[in-house]
Amino acid sequence: MLPVTDAVLFALDDGSSMSEYTFETSFEPRYPDLDVNGHVNQAVYLSYLEQARTKYWADVIGIRHDRTPVAVVRQEIEYEAPIRIDQEVTVAQRITELGRTSMQIEYEVRADETVAATAEVVLLALDRESQEAIPIPPEWRGPIEAHEGLGGT
Repeated sequence: MLPVTDAVLFALDDGSSMSEYTFETSFEPRYPDLDVNGHVNQAVYLSYLEQARTKYWADVIGIRHDRTPVAVVRQEIEYEAPIRIDQEVTVAQRITELGRTSMQIEYEVRADETVAATAEVVLLALDRESQEAIPIPPEWRGPIEAHEGLGGT
């Protein structure tokens, strides 16, 4: 396993495909994303997940992600193929579990048509002052449930 400093990484193998995801965003890698081998550095993949999550928050929930107090409490990622500077990156995502205070998000990262990584992130809603978990606010829950086709919890 690759050395990790700020994230916990585990392998996922759920056999899912991009067509099962409910939201996608695409972009091109930047030169600073690359490592000495000319591939996107493994830590940058986590930034790509955050970029997709931020766009989801704006497009689906209608709130800027930086105005929603959440904390990443778990990240798991499996690297399947390198991403090069000349490839288009597409990140697809879906919220698979919406609990009382947390949500689980699954991702698929593609370089052109090749799956480069699959990932899972768990976010926890929290009170900014106390840093304690809080129930997911209705103004987030409603749009997420409608977009994802999830029933009320």
